[in-house]
Amino acid sequence: MSAARFPRLLAAELRLILRERLTWAILVALVASLCFAAWTGADRVAAARTALAAAVADSERAVRDAKAAHLRYGRPAAIKVNYWQDPTDAFGYRTYFMAAYAVKPPTPLAILAAGQSDVQPAVTKVDFGFSTVFDDTATEIGSAAALRLGPFDLAFVLIVLVPLAIIALAGTRLSSEHDSGILRMIAAQPTGPRRVAGAKFAAAALVAVTATLGGTSLALVLSGGLGDFAGWSWTAALLAAALAAYVVFWVAACALAASLWRGAVGALAGLVLAWACLTVALPTALGLAVDVLSPIPSRIAAIDASRQAQARFYVGDEARRVTAAWLATKLPEDVRRPELADVPELKRLARDAHYDEALADHHRAACAQALAASAWSRWLALFSPATALTLALETASGTDAGRHAVFLTEAAAYRRSLRAFFEPRILAQAVTPAPVCAGCPARLDFDAYDAVPAFAPADARAAAERQAFLTLACLGAAALLLTALAARRLKQWPA
Repeated sequence: MSAARFPRLLAAELRLILRERLTWAILVALVASLCFAAWTGADRVAAARTALAAAVADSERAVRDAKAAHLRYGRPAAIKVNYWQDPTDAFGYRTYFMAAYAVKPPTPLAILAAGQSDVQPAVTKVDFGFSTVFDDTATEIGSAAALRLGPFDLAFVLIVLVPLAIIALAGTRLSSEHDSGILRMIAAQPTGPRRVAGAKFAAAALVAVTATLGGTSLALVLSGGLGDFAGWSWTAALLAAALAAYVVFWVAACALAASLWRGAVGALAGLVLAWACLTVALPTALGLAVDVLSPIPSRIAAIDASRQAQARFYVGDEARRVTAAWLATKLPEDVRRPELADVPELKRLARDAHYDEALADHHRAACAQALAASAWSRWLALFSPATALTLALETASGTDAGRHAVFLTEAAAYRRSLRAFFEPRILAQAVTPAPVCAGCPARLDFDAYDAVPAFAPADARAAAERQAFLTLACLGAAALLLTALAARRLKQWPA
């Protein structure tokens, strides 16, 4: 058969596939799964946006209440406001009233994958009112049973269920004809096996790619969970191409299984085994490899170090000594006075610095481990088509481990910037107290509420584009490899 007649053969195969009831049953089930997964993803994203809005509202409320207190306490009165109850004082506001948050806002494509979001917070309060060993511990991870089951999100449907749908759709192409004897009749025609197989599996690929991309697009639109796409169109296009390559990869796997001529049962058994290995066993092994290559530092050791540092600080005259040593690094010698070491506000600042120094090695180890695990995950994910596409979807969603590691680093830097903003003001007021209002109940020495640094989250778009492009290249190469292997085996009809 000439190449000019191949489109006619392809059209015939398309009509044959679309006439089968099983095809429509598979497609309806797939689209329904995509829509349900998108709905659960939209609900998750809405909850994240609600938490983000609550954090913004809490920050605005704290500023509003502090400004109101500044006006209320700005008149002489018989009462006296203690420093820990005074939002008009730099130390009082920073330690007991300020509501500052480090946030990891959802990306426009956050609906695609839950990723690490069910165990890693997207909003972290930077609190100076009490000491914490790790900033990401103040979060509710939800039901343990739900965590064991995992999220039913679009990533799960696309990575795990779509290959099963493709296997059901194309797994017995050629193999069923071989079992029924129809293949001998096809082989008697002046048509080579490559052309027949090419038409059959190209038709299956067209149906599968159209159903997967179309169903995903429909689910995203109906869910209403997509965000503002400004600047993210290229990322979405790369992800769509990577998803199409993933579908073609599994269709090519079906073609390769058919080229072994082991019959329909043998082809299905081999494909299901390959699915189990590539989507379950290999990702699990890669996850264990990441744990081995980047071992998690002991949090119990860090908590114990924090406990010991706190205990040492309050032993004997240690608090005064630590405070005096801290003041020596902060104040010029000509303004230092021994009594400053007994000022409660300065003692608290010195104590926090003492804790940070005691835990510095633990914090650095935790940060280094998170970044190392993220780096290993990015490279090891390429060993499996399932993990490669999963990481691309999670990175586009902003729910990957790499973004969270960067977020924790940024949150720690934000805490340092807040400390750098408040410490000079607290020190200046402690060294040279300057009454602002005689007879007023509060100190009224701080009103720069609007000048407090705000957290600026990093843009996740560049990482999402890079990972999507890398995934597309790897999946495209894998699909081409399987197609070439299948074409090589289909040089002639089986004996």
